[in-house]
Amino acid sequence: MSARLATAVADDLERIEELRRLLPEVRAYVRRHLPAEWPDLTHALGAVVDGPCGPRPLLPLAACAAVGGEARRAVPVAAAWEVAFVAGGILDDLQDQDREAVWSSVGEGRAFNFSAALFAFAPKLLVEAPWPDSRVVAVCRSFHEETMHLFAGQDRDLRGETRTLDDYWLTIGTKTANAFAWACGAGALCGCEEPELVRACRAYGYHLGLALQILDDFQGLWEPVGTGDLANGKVTLPLLYGLSVEHGWREELQAIADGEELAAEAERVRKILDEIGARDYVVWVCLQERDRALAALERCPGATGVTVLTAYATTIFARLTEVTSHA
Repeated sequence: MSARLATAVADDLERIEELRRLLPEVRAYVRRHLPAEWPDLTHALGAVVDGPCGPRPLLPLAACAAVGGEARRAVPVAAAWEVAFVAGGILDDLQDQDREAVWSSVGEGRAFNFSAALFAFAPKLLVEAPWPDSRVVAVCRSFHEETMHLFAGQDRDLRGETRTLDDYWLTIGTKTANAFAWACGAGALCGCEEPELVRACRAYGYHLGLALQILDDFQGLWEPVGTGDLANGKVTLPLLYGLSVEHGWREELQAIADGEELAAEAERVRKILDEIGARDYVVWVCLQERDRALAALERCPGATGVTVLTAYATTIFARLTEVTSHA
């Protein structure tokens, strides 16, 4: 490694560590505002308040820094983002009846109650932020708008309206992508008032959210943790691709899906999808969205934030090309 490259790598690592040092402040902010009279709500939040934060709350902090702001200003957004993400996860697990989730230990009713409470708690974290009133209003308004989009997308999913590739993009755009767009756009709002830069961070978050959902679909079919998507009867991007393109097994695949036999025929479905190149298609689409996310950062002036957002997007998807080449 050349001395110049080594210096560049060291600088990037220091920028990432600079923002990681703010993560305990995110956890402390959540804990400070938790209702003391309801200790079980703290338990429902899990690692958000009882352990080290993962990389997800870095997104609003890095977006703030990417537009030239002080990353610490976005701590309330990072806190609300974490809480809302946990709330959505509890609700999603409940609706999908995923095992080893909150609902399986506390019951369906209490799990729904925890999720609703956390969705109410997240905007409280924004209202309590030490910002000018105009920023509080703008960030809270965007939070409520995106939350409604999320629930609308979830309702589409529950009604079984994701039957085509066009349906798929609409559903994950409203559910997953808009949530990540909010986190990054709200973080940017804490650092500047330039609409173009805020839109750039929102675009980064939107395409990152799409890529993450596609990655989740890839793993849920080919690298499942637990039962996997086919065993649960879920129709996700790989299967929708197989149902949409012309190939010799399309009618067989359609019959399996229509007959609700995905769990029983999981190995056959995987074999068909591998034969028609669905794995390569899903990886290609995922990396296209990642590249769109990175391209959105080109206009952002803050080197520290851009470095962290770039590292977030590149590290998470690093294994995809390797998985494809060894398939």
